Parts: sequence; structure tokens; C-alpha cells
Amino acid sequence: MYIIQFLFLVLVFPLFSNAATKRPVDKSPKIIHLSESEQRRFDYYVYEGLKQKENRQYDQAIETFLLCSALDSVDSGVQSELGLLYAAIGFNANAIAFMEKAIKTDPSNWWYNLQLISMYAEFKNWKRSIEITVNLQKLYPNKEEVYTMLANFYKEVKQYDKAIAAYERLESLAGINQALSLEKFQLYLQLNNQKKGIAEIDKLVNKYPAESRYKVFRGDIYLGQKMPQKAFEIYQQVMKDDPQNAIVYVSLSNYYKAENQPEKAMQSIVSALKNEQLDAETKVQILGQYVEKLVRDSTKLSETESLFKLLVDRYPMEEQVHGYYAVFLQVQKRNAEAISELESMLNINSKNDQTWMRLIQIYMGEKNFRQTVIVTERAIENLPKLPAWYFYRGIAEFQLEKYPEALISYKTGLPLIAADQLDLKSDFYAQIADTYFKVSKKDSAFANYEKSLASNPKNIMVMNNYAYYLSLGKNDLKKAERMSAKTVELEPKNSTYLDTYAWILYQQANFSLAKYYIERAIDNMKKEEESSVILEHYGDILWMTKNDDKALKMWQKSFDTGNKTDDLKKKIENKGWKR
Repeated sequence: MYIIQFLFLVLVFPLFSNAATKRPVDKSPKIIHLSESEQRRFDYYVYEGLKQKENRQYDQAIETFLLCSALDSVDSGVQSELGLLYAAIGFNANAIAFMEKAIKTDPSNWWYNLQLISMYAEFKNWKRSIEITVNLQKLYPNKEEVYTMLANFYKEVKQYDKAIAAYERLESLAGINQALSLEKFQLYLQLNNQKKGIAEIDKLVNKYPAESRYKVFRGDIYLGQKMPQKAFEIYQQVMKDDPQNAIVYVSLSNYYKAENQPEKAMQSIVSALKNEQLDAETKVQILGQYVEKLVRDSTKLSETESLFKLLVDRYPMEEQVHGYYAVFLQVQKRNAEAISELESMLNINSKNDQTWMRLIQIYMGEKNFRQTVIVTERAIENLPKLPAWYFYRGIAEFQLEKYPEALISYKTGLPLIAADQLDLKSDFYAQIADTYFKVSKKDSAFANYEKSLASNPKNIMVMNNYAYYLSLGKNDLKKAERMSAKTVELEPKNSTYLDTYAWILYQQANFSLAKYYIERAIDNMKKEEESSVILEHYGDILWMTKNDDKALKMWQKSFDTGNKTDDLKKKIENKGWKR
């Protein structure tokens, strides 16, 4: 949608502009006549007040200009300066009151009126904004800015017919142009007068017959009005008259989608992306809308890749083009090539945290922890204030069994976490706790698990790990049981949580209930997630429930899947232990 933005009030006429400091105070004839000594004092105060304002000493400047006002209460320049100064310190009622005095004294002053309009508009007092602007229109009937303001204010109060009238007057001054015609088109749609709305587009088509984009837009209107055949006829004519027009292919794609012809819709998009007349920014926007469909269409992988390569070659400095190609490569499980594209993105923009995260996630997914450490170090160099890099570096160091380094990473990142990022803080404390447990500092581990749950009482993984580690040392088994029961309640099919709960029950000699839950854990354990630890636990519970043969089978299975501890080996060789 093309909308004339109501920014000039802020950009061109700010409430408190530096230009104001250079504007001389109004010297128009006054009702109050000052003596020579009073005039000298008045001029001195004006000079001092302007100097204080320029130095941003607003309170002092207000006091100084109030002295001016005491000498001459109707000087419009003094009133406007006081209005601006009060606005600068947030005393809005005072600001408006003084600016109202300024325009009462000097009603035709363009600058005073604009400042007052801006003040009222900031507080959405559209009624008074309109009143002042209408009066300004009478004073300056040929000023284009007046009609732009007036149209925007009428739109705010939904008086669309009056907004159109303001745009009509503006058009008579500025001539027919795209922005105005599109504004009026949108307003006529608001009034449910599509005929007049379309007439506005036709004005553009007639004035600029060589501009195909207006004809395409005309077709888009037909498509939106459920008249696809008329839209198609216009698109076809544009393609005949201007075969290199890129925009028409995008509209044609929308037509084919509406007609349930996805194959042709995609062909049109590809044609648009290949068109050299379409600018890079628009192509990136189109790619963003269609990239998922493109990368997942397994029937045209070669064609899609050729398209991505074409775009990358043509726009090597367009960050997002590399990004979309990286998505395609990742879907194809071609991570090395995806990494190359992501590195190209970082060469273009090393401050893009999302690109760093994508790179880290690839290496983490491949369990390439050494490379993860390297990449997180680079990310920290470029964006040192983001805690995520320290978190992932800590995880990678933990996996590499560099526990002291992992603790340093976590503790360095912890102060960078925002106060409202409680879940992230909980995860940091959890990782610190896991690391302390690995280096046999159980008290420190348990203290950090408590901090983690204080930040996020629903951190289910922390509850599970904390409960499990408590059970290993038979520390406070009742507390461990309560936490573990909560995890099972929240995720009743999670084999890891079921195993932890079963193991805590086993530690409390509740063998029959332990057997029930460990069998639920086995039932929910996927083949690819088969855990040798759960299998060993199952064997131990079976042994205590006198299922000796099955216990031996589970122990052996656990051993065969990689759990080759001395303790397990003894169980197998001794065929259990004395009950």
C-alpha cells in the first residue's frame, strides 16, 4: 500500500528544533510600549534565554523568558520560545498554552502554527489540529504541506470524503502523481466506492501510458475484485507490450495461485527472479515468500539450484540471497556448502547474530564441538554482549571435557543476561550445575540447580537431572522423588524421565513400582534412542524382582550397546549379586 507518511511534522518541523535557536524573537509592532531601559533589559533577557536554550539549560531558559514575558506579555516570539521550552521538559499543557498565545498574537505566522499543530497531533487531538490547519489553509491556500496535513488528520477521524477533497486540492497544485492517486484509491475503497477508486488508477494509466506498472496494478485490482479473467487479459497485454517487465510475472503468479495452478504460479516467480529489470531488493522479498516451496520441491532440485546460483553470482553482496541458498543446501544435507554461504554472509555483515547462530547450530548438529568453540569465539569478537555465544561455547567445552573452561564461559555470559530472560538464566545455571557435578563438586552442583529452578520453576530438564543426581548419592530421596514425579506428570512418555523416576523408586526399595515405570521407559524408548543406561537400570530392577534370566539379558544388551563399565561387567560375570 502506498501511503503518504505523516512524518514531515517530526522531520521538518520538530517540536524543538535547532533552527529555532537562530530565529530572532518577533519584532512586529506591540501593544505594550517599553521604555528605553526596559527594552535593554528585554533584549538582554532574550539573548541570555536563547543562549541557555542552546546549551540545553531549559529550566534556566524558561525562567529567563518568563522575565521577558513579565516585561512584554504579548510578544509572540517570547510566547513561542516558552512553548518550545516547556515541550522540551515535558510540560505539555504549558507548552500548548504558550504556543496558543503566540498564534493569537501573530495568527498568520506559519512557523508558530506548524509547531502548535505538531503538539496537538502528538497527543492525537485531531479536532484542534484540523481547526488550526483549516485556518492555515485560508492564510496559505497554495501551500502544498497544508493539504497533506489536512488529509492525514481527516483520515485519522475517518472523514475520508474530506481527506479526498484535500488530496484533490493538492493534486491541482502538484499535478497527478502516483502517491496521490494511490492514496485516493485507498480512500475510495474505504468509502466502498470502487468505481471512483479504479478511476484514480485509470488517471495514472492515461497520464503515463508507457508505464506498465500502472496497468499491472489495474489488473491486480481486477484480481482482488474476483474478476480473474479481466486481470489475466491485462497481464497478457502487458507481457506483449513490455516482455521484459518483471512485476507482471509476480502478478501473474498470484493469478495462477488464485486459479489453483501452482505449477504455473511457480514458473512465473522463477521468470521474475531471472528478469534483469527487477531490482535486487524486490527479488529478495519474492525469494522470502517462495523460498520454502522452492527448496522443498524435490522434482526440480536442479532447476532451483541453478536459480540460486544465478542469483548469488548476480548479487554477490546481497546477504539474504546467500542466506536463502544456504537454506536450500541445508535441506539437501549439504552442510559444508551451506557453511560456505553463511561465511559469505558474515563477510558481508559480521554483526548479524542470526547468521552466527545458524553456523553454530550446524556445527552443534554435527557434534563438531571443536569447530563450535572456534565459531563462538569469532561471534564473541563481533558481538561480545550476547550471552548465547558463551552458552554454546560452554556446551562445546563441556562435551570436549574441558570443564574448567566451560565454567568460565558460563560465568562470563551469565551477567550479560537481561533481567527478563529468566528461562535463559535458568539454562545457564543448569549447565553450571551439570559441569560442577562432572568435577565432583556436588554441593556446588546442587546449589546451582536450586538457582536454576528459582529462575524457572518449570525447567523440566533441570528437575530430572537434579533428581537423578540426588538419587545417585542417595541424597534426600524424597525430594528427588517429588521432582521426578513432576517430570513424569508433565511428559508421561519421556523415557529418560520415566527411567529417572524408576531409578529413584529402586533406590527406595520400591521394586515393584520401579519395575512398572522402567518398563514404561523401555516401551517409549525409540530404537535410534536406545539407552544403555536405561537397559542396565532395567536389569538391576529385574534382578531385585527376581527375574534373573531377563536381568542378565538386559545387562548383556546394555554392555553390547556401549556401556562397558567394570561394574556392569562384574554383574554379567557373577550372574548378578547377593540379594
